[in-house]
Amino acid sequence: MNIRYLSQLLFLIVSGLGSLYLLAESVLQAFGKSICATEGCKVVAQYTRFGDLSMALLGLGMLTLLAVLAHAGLRSESPARDRWINFLLVASLAGEGFFVGEQLFRLHALCLFCMSVFGIYVALGVLRLLAGHREMLAGFGALAAVLSLFYLVLPAGGTALPKDVSLVLFYSPDCKHCSEVRKEMEELKIEAAHVLVQEHAATLKNLGITEVPTLLVNGRYERSFLTGTDAIRRYLASCRPASRAAAISPRPAPSVKPAAGPGLPNIIAPLGGPAALFNPPPDDGLCKEDTKCD
Repeated sequence: MNIRYLSQLLFLIVSGLGSLYLLAESVLQAFGKSICATEGCKVVAQYTRFGDLSMALLGLGMLTLLAVLAHAGLRSESPARDRWINFLLVASLAGEGFFVGEQLFRLHALCLFCMSVFGIYVALGVLRLLAGHREMLAGFGALAAVLSLFYLVLPAGGTALPKDVSLVLFYSPDCKHCSEVRKEMEELKIEAAHVLVQEHAATLKNLGITEVPTLLVNGRYERSFLTGTDAIRRYLASCRPASRAAAISPRPAPSVKPAAGPGLPNIIAPLGGPAALFNPPPDDGLCKEDTKCD
């Protein structure tokens, strides 16, 4: 058995197993589950336009087509068929370069399932090279070029958050509530870094924050995010002396009646107490970060 035939046989086996792998993921996706349950997979999934299932089906179709062509190639040689396999694999390697570059240099989160599919395509490319198909050099060149462009255009560091300030206010120029909070903070001489939300939209979305104004309380050992005018005003009022805290007027919290019955403890904390951190009252003083709100 020569190296060329062995490489073609291994190509068929790897592409066939890869198809079964993508098929399993597609079935799980149809039921709302996934092979990959890491946080990185969840982050990457938020940026797929048509959902994870569409990407899994795309990969399934490509690997299945490669497996079918490879099986036919073991039975009879065809230069036209070989050119199609090489073309599809070069395009796949270039596409994988985009997916990996997006995760490494923009989202800063790795999807383990995506990386395993990336490994399948790299293995297929190596096997085609061992079979004597030098066209795969173009595929690996395209992969390296796309990764390099991602690194150059979207450097790994990104826009850094201010480190020497204790308060960072994320705002949008189209948000009227942001303007109100910024004006109040300036009038009360509260020092804070005012940062356009668009500069850190990806980071905030990964944290589940999609509205402004949002205040980052940047402590030395603890960091907290407060979203909405009322939440920010309550925090600012608690940090100022009594003489100036009155100038910051959050919306009055509705009164909460204690639990009825003799000897029963009041298990519902008043709004503004410790429970308000996890169960805040409704807040109308906020805007979607990518929507004009005036």
